[in-house]
Amino acid sequence: MNIKKTGNTLLFLLPILLVLGLSSCKHTDLEIDKPNENFRPAGDFVKNNYDLSLFSAAMEKAGFTQKLNGTGPFTILAPSNEAFNLIGITRPSDFDKMNPDSLKFLVGSHILDRRLLSQDIPVNGIDIRYHTLAETEVYTSVFSGAEDPMIFFNGSYVSRLNVKIANGNLFVLKRVMKSSAKTTVQSWLAARPQYSIFVSALKKFGYWDELTSEGPYTIFAPKNEVFEANGLTAEVIAGLKPDRYIRSRLVGCYVFRKKHFFVSDFYVLTQINNDGGYGGFIEDDTYFMTIGANAGLYYKGNSSYSIYVRTAKNYPYDPVGSAGCDVPAGIDNLTDNGIVQDLKGLLVLPEQAYKNN
Repeated sequence: MNIKKTGNTLLFLLPILLVLGLSSCKHTDLEIDKPNENFRPAGDFVKNNYDLSLFSAAMEKAGFTQKLNGTGPFTILAPSNEAFNLIGITRPSDFDKMNPDSLKFLVGSHILDRRLLSQDIPVNGIDIRYHTLAETEVYTSVFSGAEDPMIFFNGSYVSRLNVKIANGNLFVLKRVMKSSAKTTVQSWLAARPQYSIFVSALKKFGYWDELTSEGPYTIFAPKNEVFEANGLTAEVIAGLKPDRYIRSRLVGCYVFRKKHFFVSDFYVLTQINNDGGYGGFIEDDTYFMTIGANAGLYYKGNSSYSIYVRTAKNYPYDPVGSAGCDVPAGIDNLTDNGIVQDLKGLLVLPEQAYKNN
């Protein structure tokens, strides 16, 4: 055997085998290994990344790709394909079912008209605002105690930060940010029949009309099925006599005035303050409530929260009720004057809110 010739043949085949092996690997992450390839404008960069293919399709259909290849600067808050899957979008053709103006608003609200790096965001802040191409503001919360900052845009966790592109910067989000143009928390609830019993309770106890004002409000909203599971049908709510109840305890516990809480804010506050989240008295009442977010936020970007109501702040006290939500589709619904959070339970029952209690 000619050992020298065989060795030369192997040396010749090795690079080819290596290339074939690499090309057969499944693509599972952003293609950012080669800095020179990143130096492309935003539209082209997103288009050439498999993990952002659904956002790229949305950009193309909404007419943003050419604009994002312009001078900029831009910051792209790009939901991953997995983020779109969470809201039922699994293929580019799914965007054909959306109203064109709604799709344009969705894409535009994920693009900032400036270059923003993680180090530009104030440390340990809540609801820091930045302007978007949809003429809205995106709310940014950050905890800077970790090796890399923990950043949320409109409650959506940043899984990849500071991907530099030719005309700006890019962050990858674990969830699609949800916001509604020219909508208040009142009109958002009114447009969804699944909250009609909650709406009737807000009207019955005098909380409805104010929900068109500037706010901000955070509304924790139980669906009809939650009320009905507790024997509170629409007819039962209609028959309640408001003067018999402490209205702030029975209904006001779901309405937070002058508060703007994404679910992630509860977790960020916990980290910043090294405590158990948010705590406070029900407005105009002696009952105390606490709200906390699941620690899975940091690692998985999955948002869940729990609310607990008790008869007093400090012991001795009696537990009253608890509820929460762990469904991504139900949380962080942003409107012009606040946020609506779905709540899978009731906090206080009518018999717990009698004035003679």
